[in-house]
Amino acid sequence: MKITKRADLIVDRYGNYYYAIDQKDSMLRIVNAFMDLSYRRKLDKDYIEMHFGESVGSHPFKLLKDHIDMIAYGKSRFKILPLEDVEKHFDVILEPLYPPE
Repeated sequence: MKITKRADLIVDRYGNYYYAIDQKDSMLRIVNAFMDLSYRRKLDKDYIEMHFGESVGSHPFKLLKDHIDMIAYGKSRFKILPLEDVEKHFDVILEPLYPPE
């Protein structure tokens, strides 16, 4: 099974979406896609002006929803894979938002 990092989406049984961020042999490290998109862009003057008046999460949410829709409607070469199927091929490590102390 081939997974394109930060492009193919992995969905769990609750409807949460993840990106693969690292793969070594049979290990696949994944991260919540919404959280990943939320932390990619730094808040600068231009970004704040472009999204003034929006809730903080609305832009990353729209990016993820658009990506899901593009894949679902066959307008993207990327895939949406069920987590259960991915776990049959890889030892999956979910990178937590807050690492345990």
